[in-house]
Amino acid sequence: MQPLVINFSGKKIVIAGGGRIAARKARVLEAEQAYITFVAPEFSEEVLTLSEEKGYRLIKRKAAAADFKESMLAILATNDRQANEELAQTLPPHQLVCVVDEFKEGNVTFPATVRRGHLQVAVTSNGSSPKLTRKLKKELDAQFDESWVPYTAFLKECRELIKTISLSEEAKHTLLWELLDDSLRLDGQAREAKWNELLKLKEEQSFLE
Repeated sequence: MQPLVINFSGKKIVIAGGGRIAARKARVLEAEQAYITFVAPEFSEEVLTLSEEKGYRLIKRKAAAADFKESMLAILATNDRQANEELAQTLPPHQLVCVVDEFKEGNVTFPATVRRGHLQVAVTSNGSSPKLTRKLKKELDAQFDESWVPYTAFLKECRELIKTISLSEEAKHTLLWELLDDSLRLDGQAREAKWNELLKLKEEQSFLE
């Protein structure tokens, strides 16, 4: 399986199921600003609360293949193994499908993800050992602390600025590599000084044009 990073903003996602696992998948996706619909005969309090908070749509009946027709991602998370399997078989091969209780029946699996600002680190064992995945996620959580949030925002801003400076591609790459000095992640004043340095460089290069 090939890892991909997919932008679901403004896209339709349909979740078959109304229980704890269905809610958990929606929680993973809530930052994506997608249009999420739950389809299930009954909904847990967690799903009801989540839908009220986020404006997600609820359809109270068993899910059918037609429910997923216009969705970019189908998540099959009912508590019925046979229902998940039958739904998976009816969906087209080009559609993104996650079958929560048997990942081989779909073509998408949710990795364990650590998010720190613009940084995302994902890990999966492809179903071979969920415990290993959880263990590694815990280790990554500890390794990538909250200092990465302002640092990755800084990297993004600097990259955009460097792209506008009249320098050779080689010089720009050198500047980008310099930004990876760990002192810049740990020291806000060092980031401010580096930012001012880049602004000055841009002004100097503009003057020379």
